[in-house]
Amino acid sequence: MKYAFQEVVDEVSKLKDLDEAIALAAEREKEARTFYMEKAATTDSIQLKDLYTYLADEEAKHLHYLEEYRNTKKLPEIEIQIPSGQSFTPEFEETETGYGHMELGAIGVVIAAMRHERKSEYFYMELAKLSEDETQKKFFEMLAGYESIHYDLLDSYLESITDFRMQT
Repeated sequence: MKYAFQEVVDEVSKLKDLDEAIALAAEREKEARTFYMEKAATTDSIQLKDLYTYLADEEAKHLHYLEEYRNTKKLPEIEIQIPSGQSFTPEFEETETGYGHMELGAIGVVIAAMRHERKSEYFYMELAKLSEDETQKKFFEMLAGYESIHYDLLDSYLESITDFRMQT
């Protein structure tokens, strides 16, 4: 079995230059945005819709940062917007089975999103390790930090789900 992080190391080791790295990163951000937008469009949960929409918007920002860095080789001006006052915590309702309205399919999506965010964080950290230019290194570390924040956001959502189930 090949671990997800090993796949990232193998992928990064095959990159020829910075332009190829940024092209691959941009493709990943586009795929992630599409994934989150599709999930936002198909969920009935208001909290999940808000969470997926937020993450899709974040992926679009990352794509913009990558394109700006590729074009200027300077750190882009970053807009840090961590949701304040907005809760992505699910509201549970009693059903015949005694579980909340969260379906296993939705939990699976959250877990898949967490995996994607962690792999993206690791991908950017690997690119930072290979960077000889200090600005480039800081840029990739910054993107890794954003992916870590997204992972933590999804993890807190998942924690709220499991805390609820443990208490019943």
